[in-house]
Amino acid sequence: MDAVGLTVLLKEIEADCAVIQNAADKARARLGESTDGRLEACAYELARLYNTLEKILERICLSFENHFEKQGDYHDRLIQRLALVLPGIRPAFIPQDSVRAVRELKGFRHVVRHAYDLEFREERMKELAAVAAQLAAQLPVWSADFGARTRAEQGWR
Repeated sequence: MDAVGLTVLLKEIEADCAVIQNAADKARARLGESTDGRLEACAYELARLYNTLEKILERICLSFENHFEKQGDYHDRLIQRLALVLPGIRPAFIPQDSVRAVRELKGFRHVVRHAYDLEFREERMKELAAVAAQLAAQLPVWSADFGARTRAEQGWR
């Protein structure tokens, strides 16, 4: 990773953060509706949010480590990997105190993606929408911190 590559990566993450914020906003909006299917619409937005976050994590792995094998417990290992500081390679992207929230959204996305007979509970959807909103607000800060720490470690301005 060079300085130009980092700039491009951070701009891509910035664009993804906008998608994530949009998904979090729509998830909350769907919960406020009184229409049939509003919980399902909220679930879709939460899954979209997590999918976009996972693409950010994959992009960071590929940019700094050149690979990440998609086998077995890939999704959980991706979160674990991006919460690690890799000395001489890159700083952590996910703060340790946020790993649980990221895993919670990953788990929900897994259920939405693989369960065929779901009945969503409104209270649980509200909890998840709150987690998503907090994550969406934090992501730009994570990105800025990640960029600043990477530049500092590499001696770039």
